[in-house]
Amino acid sequence: MKLANLVKKSCKVLKKSMKNSYYIRHFYKDALDDRLVVLESKNGGDLAGNIFQILKELSKEEYSYLDVIVINNSKSYEKINKIITHNNLRSVRYATIGSNAYFKAMARAKYIFTDTSLERLIIKKEGQIITNTWHGTPLKYMGKHVTNRIYAMGNVQRNLLMSDYLIYPNDYMREIMVNDYELENLYQGTILSEGYPRNSVFFDENTGKNIRKELSIEDKKVFVYMPTWRGLLTKKETKKQIFTIHYFMQPLDKMMSDDQILYVKLHPFAANEIDFSEYKHIKAYPAEYDVYEFLNISDGLVTDYSSIFFDFANTRKKIIFFAYDETEYMNERGTYVALNDFPFPVTKSAEELARELSTPKNYDDEEFIKKYCTYDAAGATERICRHILKNEKVCKEIKLSDKEDKKENVVMYVSALAKNGLTSSLTNLFENIDTSKRNYYVSFMEDTLKRNPMRVKKIPEEVGFLPIADRINSTVLEKISVVLYERKDWHNPFILKQIDKMYKREAYKYFGHLHIDTAIQFAGYEKRLIRLFQEINARRIIYVHNDMVEEIKNRNNQHYLTLKDAYEKYDDVAIVTKDLMEATRTIGGPNANIRVINNCHAYKQIREKAKEEVHFDPDTKSNIKEDKLVEILNSDALKMVTVGRFSVEKGHMMLMKAFEKFSENHPDAYLIIIGGHGKLFSQTFRYANNSKANIIVIRSIDNPISILARCDLFVLSSLYEGLGLTLLEADTVGIPTFSTNVQGPRGFVTEHGGTLVEPTQEGIYQGMVDFVNGKIKAMNVDYEEYNKKAVASFEEMMAE
Repeated sequence: MKLANLVKKSCKVLKKSMKNSYYIRHFYKDALDDRLVVLESKNGGDLAGNIFQILKELSKEEYSYLDVIVINNSKSYEKINKIITHNNLRSVRYATIGSNAYFKAMARAKYIFTDTSLERLIIKKEGQIITNTWHGTPLKYMGKHVTNRIYAMGNVQRNLLMSDYLIYPNDYMREIMVNDYELENLYQGTILSEGYPRNSVFFDENTGKNIRKELSIEDKKVFVYMPTWRGLLTKKETKKQIFTIHYFMQPLDKMMSDDQILYVKLHPFAANEIDFSEYKHIKAYPAEYDVYEFLNISDGLVTDYSSIFFDFANTRKKIIFFAYDETEYMNERGTYVALNDFPFPVTKSAEELARELSTPKNYDDEEFIKKYCTYDAAGATERICRHILKNEKVCKEIKLSDKEDKKENVVMYVSALAKNGLTSSLTNLFENIDTSKRNYYVSFMEDTLKRNPMRVKKIPEEVGFLPIADRINSTVLEKISVVLYERKDWHNPFILKQIDKMYKREAYKYFGHLHIDTAIQFAGYEKRLIRLFQEINARRIIYVHNDMVEEIKNRNNQHYLTLKDAYEKYDDVAIVTKDLMEATRTIGGPNANIRVINNCHAYKQIREKAKEEVHFDPDTKSNIKEDKLVEILNSDALKMVTVGRFSVEKGHMMLMKAFEKFSENHPDAYLIIIGGHGKLFSQTFRYANNSKANIIVIRSIDNPISILARCDLFVLSSLYEGLGLTLLEADTVGIPTFSTNVQGPRGFVTEHGGTLVEPTQEGIYQGMVDFVNGKIKAMNVDYEEYNKKAVASFEEMMAE
């Protein structure tokens, strides 16, 4: 099974690289065609709304000189072709998303229009003009407002940031999109305060008039029901929505009068599963008609949380909310405005809905229209096309980049925000610096937070998010070069040229269209992210949190050539303690601009955490029950503790063996080892369970400080280290500490009068004995003063 999965994964990677190879060849080789326009609606799944109306405008004679390509997916070609034929639109070419024709079109098109986001492989070319119309005024929370989905907002955010034009029909929408996708200080393009192309139809009562005749419904009162999709695109969710629709539609159909028709437009995933033949007054939406032209001839709209009602309000016809699951939906997703705050009636049963369908409009929506339909007007599509395709400035423009009170933009790569010292360093820094002096954004790979999305809550509210939507994409030749470089240390001119080309392109893809002043690779790990940030067009800083010489030697988790190149080329190399100078200089050489930027220490927060009750998390694993641990912590037994990942450099095996020797004379003593992750957890766990000494192992606990504060001695048993923030945390809560005499903690402990022991089993054992004999005390460092110095060094670096 493992082999099969490996083969499957390898084939997937190879297929993606081959696609990318084709696209990148055209990206570099092909010149932009000033007459080529690409239209992509709903990722190629449809030709609707704004994009449909733009194609309709481009079907006029004055745009006949343009060559238009419409993007489709593997299932939508017939549907889109039917729409174009039925509406007598201009002839177009088609390109299936992900095909060679698609990638070639994306590399050559001067103009690209989309209402969602382009495929992740696509890179905006110099001179290309991308317009993102989006697909509706948002009611449901979006972007960073959906906390458990922040990690996944990267590709939408990237598409918005690389667009030359964003079209927003009201200021409410503009403010939400700008705020929740972090556009305010980063976006360099132009916002058009202009009506939605699709809403232009509502200002021409003749648009779509033929539909009634074609469907023989001239004498009917026509309503359209457009509910929001619930849940995910799975069979389970589909069956649930189908059942719910039948549950409400069956009694509703019986209560409707013969002069009423309710057309139901669902997501295709559900629409194809519903048989409407059993209903007399309820029908499936006829797919060959544009939704907005159909709405234009309708007498009313029934919806729930879909943004369609913002558009339909332009008709001044009746809008009815059918929100049978409002409480459940709000708890799961949430909206910017409560339904009851709108002027429209809210129904929750078939009886209530039937009554409203038969009741004339009896509410005042003028204030609503003024706020949410501000720029919608006749001719919007015409003005947008003239503005973008003919460079005639006929739309109202807003440039976010024109602000006079600009602050510096700082992007920081922070890895996976896991429960470790690296994340503590980051949160401590944010806790102490003045984040209002600059615009700070944290960046991470989307897939690293997918399993633990709520880790983003560790980031302060005033700090923005800039997720990287995809792993670094490479051509086949580039991938081979990377493998030879990273695994074989081949670095001849040809290989280096391929690697350089790849990282420059990928950095441009994600960050090239943004205004960034400083890019900080704060993690200091992950070779490909080190190289990616090295290519960002900004001042570049890389942090060093550990002895990388020892990391390479003992854990083989770093690549020497990548580090050497980075330490030489980054503008600043920030080591967190002066003890790391020698090791960092060994790698970086004389050209590395190395400076000491001590980690800040959130001592106030640590003291508050110390007061909390001991509590295991759902993912905590231990060889002892929570209640038994609490009992031990509250006892008079001698309790020693260490905190650090389950990795070779932390010296846990050496520590356990030293404690076993100590236990021979102190059998009632306990050693507690707490870690967040690490390859050696299972080995450590087994050893502790088989030991005759009292060794407790705990993996993954949100607040280890509550345990730490109830112990008598902290031991830092590392074989090598950066600084070891847990040493500072122990001292903060007044616990005596000692550390092995290794680079990293050595300077700090010596400076503050602490105790160092030899990094051996005997040395650690002697430290335990010395503690019992009263020779080891807490250092009681003045962390307020320590933080002032750390912040000053950080600000000094940032000010240069």
